[in-house]
Amino acid sequence: MTTLVQPEDELQLATEVNTVSDVDGGGAWFSSNHENARLEDAGDGILRITLRPGGRITAKDGALVQERCLALTGGTGAAVLLQVIGVESIDRDAVRFFSEAVTIKAFAILGSTPVDRVIAHARHGLPAPQCPTRYFSDEQEALGWLRGLLAERAPGPQEGQGAPAFV
Repeated sequence: MTTLVQPEDELQLATEVNTVSDVDGGGAWFSSNHENARLEDAGDGILRITLRPGGRITAKDGALVQERCLALTGGTGAAVLLQVIGVESIDRDAVRFFSEAVTIKAFAILGSTPVDRVIAHARHGLPAPQCPTRYFSDEQEALGWLRGLLAERAPGPQEGQGAPAFV
């Protein structure tokens, strides 16, 4: 496993650059035509990954998301809300980054159309993620499911201090 180490001020800058504005509806957060994914801390141990509508998600995008996840979580892991609404395609190597992520505690995949559902379920012959994974068309339902899973699997006092609930 690779651990990304950045000075705290650089990490903060990255999360500020990738924040969705309520005013612009989220369209302006892509800093360039080449940025196909945005990652933000949604709170409660949940990371939100939003893939660019109309984007073709590649292995480069998957690697960037993986790097940002590790930076935001310090490698401790998180549940993920993965928004695929309007994505044109996700290639096999990008799917590999998502399905093989060992620090992901659960995936709630958010889409809104039958095409989104097909994209969400396409694993391109790769094994399913080793964590609970479910497709949703309602964001609040998806977040509720993730929060419920995290609450169920939270370490109890007998499991030790700071011990991760998931491996």
